[in-house]
Amino acid sequence: MLQTAMSTGEENDLVKAVDSLLNNLGPKFSKVSAELFAKMDEMSQRLDDMEAAIKAGNNPENGET
Repeated sequence: MLQTAMSTGEENDLVKAVDSLLNNLGPKFSKVSAELFAKMDEMSQRLDDMEAAIKAGNNPENGET
């Protein structure tokens, strides 16, 4: 097994850097996730509207043949 010599100070710096990275990525991921779900909800509503419009167009009561 390959081991590298790392001082305690270097290990602490690495841990701090990783923690900082994770703390920065967490909110960004949450924002992207929220935007994605909002877009999916919007697309779902648009599909529902389109389906309703198609059903209304196929309705014999609309006066068209």
